Amino acid sequence: MAPSVHPAWLDALRAQARQKFDAMAWPTPSEEEWRRTDLRTVPLASYAPAKEAAPACPHDVDPEKAAGVIRFESGRCTSLGLSAEAQLKGVRFLPLDLALEHFEAPLHSFYHTGLEEADNRFLAWHFAWLSHGAFLWVPAGVEIAEPFFIDFEETEVSAAVSSPHVAVILGEGAHASVVQRFAGMTGAGPTGGLCNAVVDLQVSPAAGLQYCEIQELGGSALYFRHARARVGRDASLRHFEAQFGARLAKTRVECSLEGSGADAMLDGVYYCGSGQHMDLRTVQNHRATKATSRAYYKGAVAAGGRSIYQGLIDVAPGAAGTDAYLTNKNLILGEGARSDSIPTLRIGNNDVKCSHGSTTGKLSEEELFYLESRGLSRAEAREMLVVGYFEDLLTRAPERYRDDALAKIKGLLSIAA
Repeated sequence: MAPSVHPAWLDALRAQARQKFDAMAWPTPSEEEWRRTDLRTVPLASYAPAKEAAPACPHDVDPEKAAGVIRFESGRCTSLGLSAEAQLKGVRFLPLDLALEHFEAPLHSFYHTGLEEADNRFLAWHFAWLSHGAFLWVPAGVEIAEPFFIDFEETEVSAAVSSPHVAVILGEGAHASVVQRFAGMTGAGPTGGLCNAVVDLQVSPAAGLQYCEIQELGGSALYFRHARARVGRDASLRHFEAQFGARLAKTRVECSLEGSGADAMLDGVYYCGSGQHMDLRTVQNHRATKATSRAYYKGAVAAGGRSIYQGLIDVAPGAAGTDAYLTNKNLILGEGARSDSIPTLRIGNNDVKCSHGSTTGKLSEEELFYLESRGLSRAEAREMLVVGYFEDLLTRAPERYRDDALAKIKGLLSIAA
């Protein structure tokens, strides 16, 4: 963000974040959340913040079949568009440096709460080097049918850190959907860029938000992401992540159901290729009565890949009537592939309905043989089964997002073939 628009509190917050960062150590395998991701061989101390981008000066673009579009290239907002319908309804969709001029109070709250609750060094690092991002505000009672698109084309500078932040606020009774994409950092060197992202979602009472992310960074990149959502009374959230890129990806999606009747679905797909390490975590925090949540993650791991899924349902003592479930399914696609699945329950109330499940297996040889007997090649049969395995989750996503994710899966399968 441009120095000319920094409020004094933001500079002070960055300084506080740096102090907190300096006082913390990098996570180690002695911590449960990081037990299967060892960072001791990663030269994190050698990374420096990416060069600060120039102030946003985006070209106006037609969002076409979308409610709005924001595109960032190397930290700078280059394109911005908002549909006429959204403008008439009072929606604001801005890069963060411009949003600070009009929505300083909610951003101040997001940032300070985030820093106060930061429980690992990556979160403190994010706020110390906060670089760019997007802000969406949908007024109370407004419903927007078409999705908002946020596109981050990240810098390719070796050993540079990008710290994007996305903040979304839906007013009471508002409804919207957001599709976010991370790409870039495609350098071929052993030390690629590092993306350290944070997403803040506030879903007010009776509102509904669908938030979808697709990550396809280059094979030498490192990717860390913390998403935090607060869901109010009778509100609903569907969060979907699709993880495909980066040599190391470590994500956490934490949803707090804070009002009676709140509902959340945390869904995800991931394809972990050779040499990739993906460690994904979801947390369903039930803090109110009669709330419902589901987490459903599906992954495929190719030969030489390693995936970890950690899911937690955490029910507070006062959250009677909770209905929560989490499940993880993994498909092993080659020798040497490894997938760990760790679903966990922490229940503080007896009047609940909570359960979890996990499966890991290989493609059915009988199904492969049947498809080959109908004239498909081995590669075609394999692709059909893997795509079908993911489709039940992806069919519920926005069309453009679903098509992009399926195309990416097919491309990765052809590379691995």
